[in-house]
Amino acid sequence: MLYLHLLLACVVAALWASLEPVYWMLAFAALYPLFRLVGLVNRASRLYALRVEAGLMFVPWFTWQVFSASVDVAKIVLSPRCRVEPAVVSVSIQTRDKRLITLIGCLLTLTPGTLALDFSARSGQMFVHVLDARSEEAISAAVAEIERRLMRWVDPLGGRL
Repeated sequence: MLYLHLLLACVVAALWASLEPVYWMLAFAALYPLFRLVGLVNRASRLYALRVEAGLMFVPWFTWQVFSASVDVAKIVLSPRCRVEPAVVSVSIQTRDKRLITLIGCLLTLTPGTLALDFSARSGQMFVHVLDARSEEAISAAVAEIERRLMRWVDPLGGRL
């Protein structure tokens, strides 16, 4: 579906004016409702449209999380009196798909102040080093939120991967 959407966007952009990025992006956005409508009768189109929506929600949310964590780390670094409690925390991961576990670990590592260290497949626990581990519940909740939003993007219809 993505390739069809890209191809149609190129054709519409070429007919519209040119293949300049602005026109291509406008054509891509203008064609999205068509895929959403076709999704009422075609499961593949519906899945594609839901993935586009979830991706458009995930990327800005995760960008904000990285920005917010960067500000928090900067405050810790610049404040001489700020006390931190670094620790390795065990966090439960619900999915068993190795690709998604790897992606969750990479997303955690991209977030300033955290580093995914290891994953135990038997127990479903990911070990994460955090800069400030005063609230393990907040850390577990943050990782669960990343996993939940990522799963909504990867598998929007809720089938088990």
